[in-house]
Amino acid sequence: MDRAGSNGERPSAFDLDTLREMFRKSVREHGVTTADWADHAKLFIKQTTSRKPGKKRSRTS
Repeated sequence: MDRAGSNGERPSAFDLDTLREMFRKSVREHGVTTADWADHAKLFIKQTTSRKPGKKRSRTS
């Protein structure tokens, strides 16, 4: 995914759709309930935006 947000540019619709799908997948994989989506979203965004460009997320995290 493009790191447009880190350099002040607005993310594209494609980037936002990719993030949405990644979040939905994370919710399913971690069994997050609707009531816990807000907390999970905060953690998800923190982890997603703190990764180094080009570094892939391991399947164990």
